Amino acid sequence: MKSSARQTYVKFIAAVLVLLVAFGSSSTYAQTSSAAANGYRPPSGIELQDADRTRLLQEARAMYQLNEAQISSYDYGSYYENFKSISLKAFAVAFDPASTSAELISALQPFDSYPPYNLFSGDSNVFVDEILFEKELQLHLYTEFGSEPGQWTEANGRQWMDDIELARDKLYPLIAWDYWEPEVWPIFWEHLNTAVKFEDLRNGRSDILSQTFRYRTDVLNRLADRRLAPQQAAAFDTSVKELERLLIVSAAPEPIAAAFAQVKAAYEALPQGGNPASALAADIETARLLLDLPKGIRSGQYPASAFGTLRRAINEAQRVLEKGSTPEQFLQAQSKLAAAVADFHSKKKPGS
Repeated sequence: MKSSARQTYVKFIAAVLVLLVAFGSSSTYAQTSSAAANGYRPPSGIELQDADRTRLLQEARAMYQLNEAQISSYDYGSYYENFKSISLKAFAVAFDPASTSAELISALQPFDSYPPYNLFSGDSNVFVDEILFEKELQLHLYTEFGSEPGQWTEANGRQWMDDIELARDKLYPLIAWDYWEPEVWPIFWEHLNTAVKFEDLRNGRSDILSQTFRYRTDVLNRLADRRLAPQQAAAFDTSVKELERLLIVSAAPEPIAAAFAQVKAAYEALPQGGNPASALAADIETARLLLDLPKGIRSGQYPASAFGTLRRAINEAQRVLEKGSTPEQFLQAQSKLAAAVADFHSKKKPGS
């Protein structure tokens, strides 16, 4: 018994060394992804249906699920955060329309040696069948009792139950309480990848993925050619990050639908035409028309001081426009001019 435990421990340490080498380079594509997000690069033109992008989206979530299933395993704690980080960053690369082919391929590299089966040598594999049984039971309940009415067809449910049944048939000869078989993990990994595909067909997830990807592509294009300033896209970026977080953890359909509704609302709230400089120019012309309003102290008129303050605000905005400043400065000038216009209207003499 002690000899067996010692062998397991040696295999475990060997797996540690392999993992440190295999995953040490993950920071490269993580930094690339971060630069893409902060630099607002234009879309690379690689669509969501690209084979590398599709595989990366799928395997990032499969890794996340397998990692979560192992969190309570003995001595697994030191690996949990590493695999979680890899899966999250890989999903972010896949979900970024600006990611290049080289970045997608680089992000896929950690999955070429995953899952590292030696790492799980201390497990009896029994919990894998328990996970599959629980999924199968939930599917039966959803299909037979309508826990998610209208969310999937009975044929969809039957399809995934058949997949689970096939996986369990493969596992039965390999599972026992007193020994470990490495063949279990390729079977379970294959099942998790199938489960991810199925999740994308359920509850409109495929539509949510593709529609959000199109939104992001459009926003990145508009940021790159300065039709949008970063501040204008901030609320959209925040809503996309929340949806991205929910998609990778395979959350329930309700929060995903709610998060997508926020993404859609933020996208529809974005300015649809022109660029920050054009918008500022239009606001200046609109403000200038106010200078023709009646001046005086009677009801419905404006005091002379209000016109002076507004004229100074218009001239300041005009200087920003003529300097050819950055989108951020155009946006700031717009805000200041809007505040000046609001202040001007507040000075109007009330009616009798």
